[in-house]
Amino acid sequence: MIKLFIKWVIFALIIMGTCYLPGINVENFKYALIIAAVITLINMFIKPIIKLAAIPINLMTFGLFNLIINFGILYAVSYFIPQYHIDNLISGFIASLVIAVAYTMLKKA
Repeated sequence: MIKLFIKWVIFALIIMGTCYLPGINVENFKYALIIAAVITLINMFIKPIIKLAAIPINLMTFGLFNLIINFGILYAVSYFIPQYHIDNLISGFIASLVIAVAYTMLKKA
């Protein structure tokens, strides 16, 4: 249980770290914790369904379409949580890349 809590806090810190990119804002750490929980739940329950539906596109793009899926999830989270705001697409895409790499490393640990 402690390990799960530590991973959650680290993931929230990573989300707060993406705020240094221009065009990405999180009001405070409390909302970063909420965002981390929402992204984790989406990655556990909804993302496998999306990836299953996107298998043909992933095969054609050699898996690069997963980056678009990650960006879509991050943008959807920013839409539903108004305290997390993405201003432009480039910053959102870079943030989704950073979050995807960090989430993968946290999942392995």
